[in-house]
Amino acid sequence: MHNYGMPSALKSWFDKVIRIEKTFTFDLARGDFPLEPIMGGKTLVVLSSRGEFGFGPGGMRENMNHLETHISTCAHYLGVQESHLIAVDYQEFNDERHRQSLADAFAAILVLVRQCLGIDGSVNVAAE
Repeated sequence: MHNYGMPSALKSWFDKVIRIEKTFTFDLARGDFPLEPIMGGKTLVVLSSRGEFGFGPGGMRENMNHLETHISTCAHYLGVQESHLIAVDYQEFNDERHRQSLADAFAAILVLVRQCLGIDGSVNVAAE
């Protein structure tokens, strides 16, 4: 998250990739919803760092989180139907809360990888 929204490089990437007749179609016969994605069934994983905290659902800063809604809106036109977000909070604080948030994110990544691959059981991860 950069200033509560999407970093400019990521915004530029979406602007360059999402194209009419390449990633979505436009047809006025569809009425008020003329845009329709061409692709479908895609899964998106977003790994995000946030300097503060409370940007998730129900959080004290949820209404300030313009990154996730922006990504979700753009990703729809790339055929994304399932998305996962793993975020690290408290980056600016650089304290125990940040370290715990990092540990939680790394654990969530392992769970998500196993889920996406359909693997059951525990994982041994070697720390370097």
